[in-house]
Amino acid sequence: MTTTDRTHDGYVVPSAGELIAARAELSELVRFKAVETEEAVGFGFVGCPDAPSQYQQLRGAYADSCATKTPLPISNAFCDTSMYLSPKDNMCFRFWHDVHHVKLGLSFNLDEELELATWHCTELERAGFDPAGLSFRLFRADIVGQLYLMGIAGRFPYNQLRFAETCLMHGFDVGLLDELRFIPDPEAIRDDGPPTEMSVIR
Repeated sequence: MTTTDRTHDGYVVPSAGELIAARAELSELVRFKAVETEEAVGFGFVGCPDAPSQYQQLRGAYADSCATKTPLPISNAFCDTSMYLSPKDNMCFRFWHDVHHVKLGLSFNLDEELELATWHCTELERAGFDPAGLSFRLFRADIVGQLYLMGIAGRFPYNQLRFAETCLMHGFDVGLLDELRFIPDPEAIRDDGPPTEMSVIR
């Protein structure tokens, strides 16, 4: 795929350093949002491989955490290729995301996942992120692009950062086609493949 000096939507192609800075800014944001969420609900989170994978399971776990103030189980699987700087940052996003699934009454159906993604983007704007800025555009490419891929292929990206950056540079249509035709290194693929449950997004 040829890189030009402009992205598909006319922005200057960011440098590697600018992309890392955007990822760092988003990582800082989700850490803050995780703390803010913990203060609001009265409990934190714990990463585990067997976290709730269905909406009703999440609602039950959330109710238990509300009652006991024990940490909410959040999946720590498939965090190694996220656009954030560390797996822990990705879990911070998941905590923020999963809590608001319940607080906003939004299920794991694709239309309600898209509504929640839109809410997240609005929260970024409220936090001072410019929708035309690199960080915001990378965030939207990641969170919305994954939902489009789920709708088409029933799975999430093999490499989330690679997918988000491709969507950022070339648009969702090219990003999706590239991911659908992407043949990952067999040695890097887990036996069960990429996640297909909505709660394991991100």
